[in-house]
Amino acid sequence: MRVGFVSDLHTDFNRKYDFAAILLKLVQDQQLDQLVVMGDSANGLTRNLKFDQALSKVLPVPIRTLVGNHDVYVANPRQQSVAEVQRQSRQAYCQLDHLSTSLTRHPIVTPHWIITGINGWYDYTFAKGFSEFLGPKLATNWIAKHVWPDQMYINRNQISYRRDRNWVTNQIFAWQHQINQMQIGSKKILVATHMLPTKRLARQMPIPGYDRFMYPLGSERYRQIFEQNHVSVSISGHSHMPNQISYHGISYQNISLGYDFQWQNAGDALGELKRVMFILEDNK
Repeated sequence: MRVGFVSDLHTDFNRKYDFAAILLKLVQDQQLDQLVVMGDSANGLTRNLKFDQALSKVLPVPIRTLVGNHDVYVANPRQQSVAEVQRQSRQAYCQLDHLSTSLTRHPIVTPHWIITGINGWYDYTFAKGFSEFLGPKLATNWIAKHVWPDQMYINRNQISYRRDRNWVTNQIFAWQHQINQMQIGSKKILVATHMLPTKRLARQMPIPGYDRFMYPLGSERYRQIFEQNHVSVSISGHSHMPNQISYHGISYQNISLGYDFQWQNAGDALGELKRVMFILEDNK
């Protein structure tokens, strides 16, 4: 069995590409038996449901999905109340996470692998010198307030360290409970997450204040729980920084496609997907 993983298609930004047709070609060329689409397919619930339906119709193989931050963006947040924006974004998250294709709810089990998913969120543990005491201050940094779009399109600019931390820890508890119920035996574990499970995957740049751009990329708490459960492979997206490292016995790979102006070969969506995607072969 060959399971392919792709992430961050951003079909509404990269709108000149027919990603349903491109993913069909990808599945055929790479001889995939299943495809995992790991979040940020498009902005908002409606676009994501439409895209998932299109994929289900055209692809000859089963798909699994994760929820990215862009997937739950609310349209026209400035024209709505805080409560309404947060209600819509959380409803979108729950609906996408409970789809029949959701990898968090429906792991893939092969003779040699357990393939599980965590949608992911961030909790400021990527900050230099992070501590629980500093958490609320780190959460209210100027990038979050004035640059990072999540706070507006998901939370209507209501920043809360406790909310973000709880989002991460609740996902971890749910994943650990799922793992505890499974018969792992000699199988290896792969975890796909939309967001980064370790800051080590993100490229560092000598730019003043750049560290603050790392805060909303993920959480070191995912890495810690992966190490405790002897995860073999971690696949992530979100950062638009394709990269791979090995750390404490875990192979980490980021497979973000991102916006077309970030690609190595502009205009070649299929080629770029083949370059950054991950394929798990059952017999390895």
